[in-house]
Amino acid sequence: MNVNVVAATGRLGTKVMQALLEAGNNAGQLIVSVRSPEKAKEFFKQGVEVRYADYNDPASLTKAFRDSDVLLLIPTFEFVEPRIVQHFNALQAARKCRVGRVIDIGFAGANPESKFMMAPYYLYAESKTRLCGLDWTIVRNGMYLDPVADWVPDLLPGGRLPYPVDHGKIAYISRDDIAGALAAICLTGGHSQKVYTLTGPKAVSMSELAAAVAKATGKPFVFRQVSEDEFADICRADGTPEEVIELFNSMYRAVDAGEFETVTDHVRLLTGTPPQSVEDYMAAKLGPL
Repeated sequence: MNVNVVAATGRLGTKVMQALLEAGNNAGQLIVSVRSPEKAKEFFKQGVEVRYADYNDPASLTKAFRDSDVLLLIPTFEFVEPRIVQHFNALQAARKCRVGRVIDIGFAGANPESKFMMAPYYLYAESKTRLCGLDWTIVRNGMYLDPVADWVPDLLPGGRLPYPVDHGKIAYISRDDIAGALAAICLTGGHSQKVYTLTGPKAVSMSELAAAVAKATGKPFVFRQVSEDEFADICRADGTPEEVIELFNSMYRAVDAGEFETVTDHVRLLTGTPPQSVEDYMAAKLGPL
């Protein structure tokens, strides 16, 4: 069975490939379709086939997706309209290549009433995937925990976690746990026309998140709610583009609307292992700083 992972050199894609290889899958049956093949040299050395593919170049997708039994579509970081076109291109190419099964990577909380600005893309992608004429699986990822841990060293001197969140909770999940679940979906049967939502074991408040950081690092660290304008200023100081700041603020509005507090058992069902808690992840990632 040939498994083809698109965008396999990104942060999630790299972890998915590692999980596939660690699962003992024959590397000769793994394909990565990437925009920059030179970034996939390590996979090539392990016997993985590397193909050029650009979501904006339909002809490249048709070449890259040939002989694929399972096609995992990891989206780009573009905004709504460009991503919609890219997903359309990918599904058209998948149909031409008669791909066995398409796996669409979506996002938890995608619904018509969502306050998150990217929701229209996720809604389109799910609907288009269901109607593409191929076998499919839809995976809705929870909010990544990794970026929070990556930001902590910069925040520790100030001793506070600044988010524009009032009462919302998030069922954070690590990319490692998502990757393990995706690898299982790629390599095993029984996932035809199934929808999975991958979350952590508990929805935590921002105060609980800050407390987990404090415990892991051994340093004072608390949550302090900030306004959207204050959060925007913090982001600007890091050089974050204005459109991304607007996107972030919309995401935290969705948090307060309860869009990311749902908890599922899908990671354990797929992998046999429960996902890491926020506390365990922070302790392993940060340790005493």
